[in-house]
Amino acid sequence: IVVKAHASPILPGAALRRHLWSHVRGAVLTSATLTSCGQFDFFMHESGLHGDAAASTLEVASPFNYAAQGTLIAAETHADPKNAAAFSAEMVEALLNDLAQVEYGALVLFTSREQLRKAVDALPTALRASVLVQTALPRTQLLARHRERVADGQVSIIFGMQSFGEGLDLPGRLCESVFITKLPFAPPDDPVGEARAEWLRAVGRDPFSELVVPATAMRLAQWAGRAIRTEDDQAHIYCYDKRLTRTSYGQRLLAGLPPFTLVRR
Repeated sequence: IVVKAHASPILPGAALRRHLWSHVRGAVLTSATLTSCGQFDFFMHESGLHGDAAASTLEVASPFNYAAQGTLIAAETHADPKNAAAFSAEMVEALLNDLAQVEYGALVLFTSREQLRKAVDALPTALRASVLVQTALPRTQLLARHRERVADGQVSIIFGMQSFGEGLDLPGRLCESVFITKLPFAPPDDPVGEARAEWLRAVGRDPFSELVVPATAMRLAQWAGRAIRTEDDQAHIYCYDKRLTRTSYGQRLLAGLPPFTLVRR
């Protein structure tokens, strides 16, 4: 009988300190989402730089006037987002009403394939032809078709998931509205997340506050970041998850977003 055991570090920081930071004379790390909840703490812990006297942080102000260029619409539902069936039904109804107002390009971001499927199934005939679904076309082909439609003056709405919330550059009319259907928490059955949460609980710490919320804040900032790409953009960001405005951790998530003008609906 051959028994094999495989181990993986729960935190990357120690490996980075040993194999990277201790071997370079200097490094500059840049990203639009190095901060989480308005602070560098989460990234510094993750990267193994927390407490390092040689490491310093600097947040550079954006050239965008977010308050004037973007509006964050907190469209609250009656249903609890934890009640997936009831929430999805109410969210989809509100989403379809808002999509009817889209004039050019828009991006809708979903947290699960089931949620996306329900929205697609509920599309009225008038909207169906305007929607491009991530699961139906290769990414390059879908984006090319989206650009062609908007250039021709047509309404074009992308239905996408996690990968469309990061690194997607659709300036101007290509993305005048971003719809965040639900706060982008990591799946509860993620094995890496489960292992890290178990370790934090074992040492008397709170994984939700220390791990889940900061990671979600980074992801949410990336999703909202699809909206304003140039100094001339004007965009609306919709979020249908009432936890963003009704919970204490939601206030932390808001602190990590650009200072859009907030409208509660």
